[in-house]
Amino acid sequence: MRRALFCHRLSPLGASELPGLKIPPAAGSGPHEGFVDEVESRLGVTVEFFPVGNRTTAINALRFEQVDIVLAGPSEYVLMAERVPGTKAVTAIVRPEYYSVFIAPTDSDIETLEDLKGKHVAMKDHGSTTGHIMPSYMLDQAGLDIDRDLRISLLDGARMQALAAGEVDAVGTGVRDFAPFAAQHGEENYRIIERGQDMPGDPMVAGPHISAECISEMQEAFMNDPDGLLQAILAPGERDKYLGAEMVLVDDSAYDMVRESYALLGLSD
Repeated sequence: MRRALFCHRLSPLGASELPGLKIPPAAGSGPHEGFVDEVESRLGVTVEFFPVGNRTTAINALRFEQVDIVLAGPSEYVLMAERVPGTKAVTAIVRPEYYSVFIAPTDSDIETLEDLKGKHVAMKDHGSTTGHIMPSYMLDQAGLDIDRDLRISLLDGARMQALAAGEVDAVGTGVRDFAPFAAQHGEENYRIIERGQDMPGDPMVAGPHISAECISEMQEAFMNDPDGLLQAILAPGERDKYLGAEMVLVDDSAYDMVRESYALLGLSD
C-alpha cells in the first residue's frame, strides 16, 4: 500500500494551519501528532498530515492523487462524489447535535415554517451545511419557494445579532447556535420553531486511486476500537463538535437529502 496522505476537515482550524501546509509525523508536539500516530499504528504505513482551507483545494488534491483520504463534511462529500468519480467513503464520524433549526422570537406570530412566508430570514454563509443548505431544504420541504415566498439574507456571523436586534424575523442555523444565544438574550424570548433531520456523518473519503481491498482494510482498522481513534481526534482539545460522536460505516443513501438540497440551490454539477 502506498503512503497515506491525510487531508483534514475543510473548515480552517486555526491560524497556524495554513492551506497546503504539510505536518509530518516528525513535527514533535504538533497539534495532530496523536491522530497521525494512531492512524499509522492501525494501518502500518507512514501518514503525512495535510490540512487545507477549502473544499476546492481538497477536491483537486483527490483528483490529482495528492492526498489519499479526506476527512470531509456531508456537503463536501457530496461535491467530491460528483466532481471526482470513483471516490469512496471509508467510515464516517456521526456528531451529536448536528442538525438545523429555525429560531424566532417567542412573542412573534411565527410558529411554523409556513408562517415564514413574507418574512425576512437570516442564514449563515453561502454553502454552509447547517446554516444555509439544510435550512433552505427545510423551507422547500415545507412548501415555500425560497426565491419568492420570503426574503433570505446570508449574514454569516451577524445573523444571530440581527435576530436580537429585530432586523430579521427568524434565523435558520445549526442547533448549537441556539443555547448560547438564548442564554445571552433570555431563554424565554426565543424558541425553536422547527428542527431539521439529523445530518449524516463526516466521512473519511478515499480517492478513486485507492483499491476496494485497501478500503476494506481501512474500514476494519478504523472500526476496531473506533473510540480510540475518536479520542485521538479529540486530543488537541479543538474538536468539541466531536464530543459524544461515534464512528460508523457509511450508508451513502443517508446523504441523499444533501444532494437534493444542492440541486435545489443549483450547487450540483
